[in-house]
Amino acid sequence: MLRKLAEGVHVAFATETAAATCNAGIVDLGDRTLVFDTFLTPKAGSDLRRAAETLTGHPVAYVVNSHYHNDHIRGTQEFPDAVVISTDRTRNLIATKEVEEIRSDAAVAPQRLLEWQEQLRAAVDPEEQRQLRYWVEYARVIVESLPSLRLVLPQLTFERRLVIRGPARRVELVTLAGHTPDDVIMLLPQDGIAFLADLLFVGFHPYLIDGNPDDWLQSLNTIERQDVATLVPGHGPLGTMDDVRRLRDYIAAVDELAQDLARRGAVPDASLPVPEAFRSWGFGKFFPANVKFVWERLTAGGH
Repeated sequence: MLRKLAEGVHVAFATETAAATCNAGIVDLGDRTLVFDTFLTPKAGSDLRRAAETLTGHPVAYVVNSHYHNDHIRGTQEFPDAVVISTDRTRNLIATKEVEEIRSDAAVAPQRLLEWQEQLRAAVDPEEQRQLRYWVEYARVIVESLPSLRLVLPQLTFERRLVIRGPARRVELVTLAGHTPDDVIMLLPQDGIAFLADLLFVGFHPYLIDGNPDDWLQSLNTIERQDVATLVPGHGPLGTMDDVRRLRDYIAAVDELAQDLARRGAVPDASLPVPEAFRSWGFGKFFPANVKFVWERLTAGGH
């Protein structure tokens, strides 16, 4: 679903079909187009490219991979004429972790699809059914897209900050961290818009396991200092600084629960209930995994 945020700036929201999974940005620089993240599948990436070029009337010259996770990069192959941009570290992670992820998907995704379909048939709770329907669809599009999937490595890399200028506007790419070792956000200063990728989830459980919660909290502090009015999350609808604070509260709640379990000598497991404040959020199965991740950091002395 496309939404215009400003003249020449659009967000492509993911829908429940899971082919996109994340949100993406389309920015008209005035004579060229920049796309921020490219969705989970080549088919969704192709649809995104056509939408971007139709909306702006310019070819896509730049593609930004905000971080290495599959749902943000697997559509990149559908932008063959664009310069693909990421941080140095993210490029290295795509070259290693994403290769491993593709192999893993080929090995386990078909069986995972069958297991989730069986769980969905057995589910009686409406919220559990809603969550499982999404994961069934996610596994299905993974399985269907693997035969045509090609790994694309970024050609242009940077470390902390990169500015791209066009006749209509400038784009600032800034490296933060927390969700993964490197998380790029995109600032459009003259439009008051920030594309935050997976440093912000709105109405969805964040995924803590590939990052560092302490770094994430520092990144949220940095985001709160930005002079922007519109926040585009990696997952969910448009957000505000209130959503940044809610995410901070979530990380604190996970940390508090993990600390309580560690003090009692208890071990978290997949049956850990989601607190009522977060029960309606998507990606509910991330919650027990997040608690276990923080608990492991605490018990290993890594907090």
